[in-house]
Amino acid sequence: MSMSDNAKKAIDEAVGKMDESLRSSETAEKVAGAEDWLTEQRMKRKLGKEAFRGTDVIVYRGYGYGETAKVLVRVAESARLKESSRLPYWSVLKANVQRHWSLALAGVKVTATIGDHTVEGVTDRHGFVPLTLTVPDLAPGWTQVVVRTVPVRDDVVGEVTEAGRVFKPHPAAPFAVISDIDDTVIKSGLTEGMSSVRRTLLGDQHTRRAIPGMSSLYRGLARTGTVDGHDPGFFFVSTGSWAFFEMLTQFLQLRGFPRGPLFLTDWGPSDRYLHRSGALHKRHTIGRLMKAYPETPFVCIGDTGQGDYGAYVTAAKENPGRITLIILIPAGDEEKTAEMKACAQGDREEGVPVFVADDVVDATRLCLEAGLCDDVAREEVATELGAVF
Repeated sequence: MSMSDNAKKAIDEAVGKMDESLRSSETAEKVAGAEDWLTEQRMKRKLGKEAFRGTDVIVYRGYGYGETAKVLVRVAESARLKESSRLPYWSVLKANVQRHWSLALAGVKVTATIGDHTVEGVTDRHGFVPLTLTVPDLAPGWTQVVVRTVPVRDDVVGEVTEAGRVFKPHPAAPFAVISDIDDTVIKSGLTEGMSSVRRTLLGDQHTRRAIPGMSSLYRGLARTGTVDGHDPGFFFVSTGSWAFFEMLTQFLQLRGFPRGPLFLTDWGPSDRYLHRSGALHKRHTIGRLMKAYPETPFVCIGDTGQGDYGAYVTAAKENPGRITLIILIPAGDEEKTAEMKACAQGDREEGVPVFVADDVVDATRLCLEAGLCDDVAREEVATELGAVF
């Protein structure tokens, strides 16, 4: 064995040990402990300087099924910004950074109420608390949930009240839609390196670009799946941070996408993991939704740039007959997209209804042929893209 081979073997072994160390629960626990210490020091410094800005309660869009309503809440220091700057993009950059750097408030008691039904929980080390309410009369559509903090001390957390909403699909809905976000409905450039960083830091809901034609397709799906005035469930899943929840919901509204709950991730370290797995997050979310709505067929839409193919196809194989259609639109590497098309052909032969579309027009055709959207959607998508038909 040559010296170069020995060196390569030594490097591979070193990298393997380092990777194993970084993935270990021991490393994660140490990093989490350091983060807790830093959070405590930030709080002490703010209180000492009387610089604490107050408390924000963020009520993320929840979802309901049967007599159950689930809602996620976060309690953190207010991310109030000072006067806007004359420097281009400075205010947007500052807001996006503050979204991630906001001081989490752990150990805060909160209550969530729907009608006469209330549940209590306590925020975790990152300020999050998932709450589950039993609501016997939970109706289809959007229902208001009111969240209140239980005061700790006036200079830290007083009583703060915030309202949110929980969506329950109509039980007779012909299907529900699980959609990726990044490079499926919003241009993120996750496959483009620094372009993704620039869009993340310098873009807001007004400047971020939608994937052309997708909002027209989704509105067509909504029209076809509407029952008694209620849209079918649209569930948006992303490995992006909860810090961008407000920006993403405003973006979806501004670009004309149907409303629906978002399932994002907490980017901070936990006691067990230094970082979360995006693939596992998507697979777990899909599994939770299928369990919540056992009688509802699903349509899954994503792109070829990230892990959507594997997540959707795995779900289809683990839940035979539950997924009506899987569509991936091209994003990033053309060679990778071509490989996925070949894989899709093989998976279809095994009974998985997965297609890698040529573009959004082709994706609309697939939905139309499956009876999931109407001719109006085809016309609107083609018009938006300037296609001729």
